Amino acid sequence: MIRVRPGALLLLVLAAGPAAAQTAAPVDGWPTLAGSGLVTLPTAETLRPGHVALALDLDNRDRDPLGIDVFDGVATLGVGLSRRAEAYGSAVFSRVVSMPEVPALPPPPLDFVVPPAGRLVEPPLYALYSPTPYADKRGRDRFDSFVPGDALLGVKVRLRDGAGARPSIAVAGEIKLPLSRALDDLRSGSGTGAVDVRLRALAQWDLGPQALVATAAYTRTGRGAQGDRVVRVAADAVSISDRPLELADRLLIGLGARRRLGGGVAAVLEGSAELETGAHTPTLDVAAPVDVLGGLQLRSGGLRVTAALRYHGHALPSGARRASPVGGLVDVTAVSDADLAAYLQELGAGAALGALRPGTHRVIGLADPGPLPAGARRLAFDYGIRSEHQVGLVLALGWSF
Repeated sequence: MIRVRPGALLLLVLAAGPAAAQTAAPVDGWPTLAGSGLVTLPTAETLRPGHVALALDLDNRDRDPLGIDVFDGVATLGVGLSRRAEAYGSAVFSRVVSMPEVPALPPPPLDFVVPPAGRLVEPPLYALYSPTPYADKRGRDRFDSFVPGDALLGVKVRLRDGAGARPSIAVAGEIKLPLSRALDDLRSGSGTGAVDVRLRALAQWDLGPQALVATAAYTRTGRGAQGDRVVRVAADAVSISDRPLELADRLLIGLGARRRLGGGVAAVLEGSAELETGAHTPTLDVAAPVDVLGGLQLRSGGLRVTAALRYHGHALPSGARRASPVGGLVDVTAVSDADLAAYLQELGAGAALGALRPGTHRVIGLADPGPLPAGARRLAFDYGIRSEHQVGLVLALGWSF
């Protein structure tokens, strides 16, 4: 597999023409999910005062672990507030999260039952992609299902204009709001069901027909809408311990470049990496997304078009086998309530049934479970990594006035 360095791509763009000093003045810019900018990365430019930019975006990306494919339909809006400030927002009106197979390790929300002769396995218990932690292939995965995603509201302010080697500087603040907290939507990949806050710093160098952008953004993530539950049974006494799903904060570093080609056409390149940071619920197979995007932007009157390919450059080793922390235990998620009640009674854990939550994944911490009820399965002692189809597409069709 060829590994592409984002910095090298950006240097090629900048080397394509001479440098001349300019400033990041208010513009009739191209919309992104984070204000006027390149494809996914914002620039330090701001929209002209009173200027409005509307767009419909289709954003496809591949993510590890679990080899998932995320496809978003997004409506975006940008408004120039002043010469140095703009407001922007977006809403994911349809999100499709496609998975190649049912996760080998039951994902959250998980109810873990410990019968009298059983054992508790401490985290990490599963792998997940933190922006869609509850996706489990039991939900809806069609674009016309219109599973809602997230809404984003933000403000960008340009603090300083640049010239030559002196960059323009801007900052932005964003808040992400869930459009649904229903478990069925969360299982379909709607999101975390939590509120996130992001702070972003931007630097932009305008060098004649090209511009170079650098950005760093820190996201403080909210607690997942639903966590895990441990149900212990001993001599018909039940103890319940709820464990919230603490998601990692995220640090994004990005570089981007745009070169004007003339006639309202520009070439764009981006490279970004997003790292997990801070205390969080331990998970398996963490894979920081590393993306490289390249494409074109077109401008004609008020019409704005952006088309780009995204390459996900940090894929896990597909086909590798890894030991399962819950290997040999019993997954009873698909067992009917009547059969589960009878089975728990046989294990001396019948009192646990009333503590189980509807719609959760359910695992019994018992290595010698005896005959299993219909729908139950013993979890394998190892599992395989699935990572494939690392190229996605981003399209944006917008209008500015």
